[in-house]
Amino acid sequence: MVIRAFITHKQAERFADCQDRFGVNTDTKSIAVSDGMGSTWQQKIWAQLLVETYTNSRDWNLSKESIIPLCQEWRAKVSEFIQNLKDTNAPENIIYRNERNFAEGRSAGATFVGIRLDGSKWSGEVLGDTCLIEWDGNEAKFNTSQDTDAFDSYPDYFDSNPLKDGKGTPKSIEGTLTDDKKLLLVSDPFSEFLLEHSKQGDIAKYVQQLLSVASHDDFEVLVDEWRKEGMHNDDTTLVIVESDNAEALTITYADNIAEMVEKEQMDKESVAEKVEAESTENTNATSAIEQVTDKQDESPYREKECNASDPVNADTIIEEFLTEYKSVLEGKCKGKSQKAIKKFWSELQYKTTQNAAKEALRTILDKYVIYAK
Repeated sequence: MVIRAFITHKQAERFADCQDRFGVNTDTKSIAVSDGMGSTWQQKIWAQLLVETYTNSRDWNLSKESIIPLCQEWRAKVSEFIQNLKDTNAPENIIYRNERNFAEGRSAGATFVGIRLDGSKWSGEVLGDTCLIEWDGNEAKFNTSQDTDAFDSYPDYFDSNPLKDGKGTPKSIEGTLTDDKKLLLVSDPFSEFLLEHSKQGDIAKYVQQLLSVASHDDFEVLVDEWRKEGMHNDDTTLVIVESDNAEALTITYADNIAEMVEKEQMDKESVAEKVEAESTENTNATSAIEQVTDKQDESPYREKECNASDPVNADTIIEEFLTEYKSVLEGKCKGKSQKAIKKFWSELQYKTTQNAAKEALRTILDKYVIYAK
């Protein structure tokens, strides 16, 4: 079996913000994808736990009972995360918010799909709109736990709090992988986009584009093109499984999100070091801060804070806020039936949208220093 796996984040965000996770274990011949729900808390840790636990063993299967031990492990890892924030002198507001969420019992939600291979046979479980698509060259079969053939904003999911039910029940799936078939494990942007084109009858063109992806750059280009065609802007994951008539799993390409996050951090530190070096070398030049200070008496505006970073364009912050706001608002409505939403819409309009706006804006503001004028 030949495996290719790709992952990317929302437009205008970073890999450090990505809430999708995937895993491929050639020893256990297991593959899994999990999508942490944007409206929940510390969902990246939960998605990673589900993926790692499933792929590290051939005996562990998903159920509401089997994930209970993982719930305690999730709390332990979240506690470690908060302690690391303190050890690395993270901003006090970020530490406070995470400690408050932890004390209040906030939890994470995640959708999931996982399969294990045994020769040409495969079997697994799926929960939510992260799903497995079987492609035979002409038609696509969507394996999902959802009751309908449409994906909406209220998918089935696992909750990291054992006292909460989450939503839905994992569905067992199985099949045979032959030379003329492909398996696509995808997170929800691809699920929705490909399902819509399956209904329109032109899905073959899009599946062929997916199957032609060979590198991360190829994947980024394709995701960008599909977003322009209407695919929603969200973290996006794809794992392609093809038969080569061998029982062993061969990974021909796989993104490593941990390395991508580390590279982002190194690039950020490199830019900061370069700015500092240039500032030190150019001792005769007046710094940007000094120029602002010199002109403060001439201007009706005064900056309360500044640092060495380049200023962030207001359009960038607005775009990021709207993206985050949409994700949070949709998440806050997850689990509620359409009938319930319509019945209490007047209340939701005020409370849900107000809280969603606050949460989305707080997430964006954590990433920037804002200059008051």
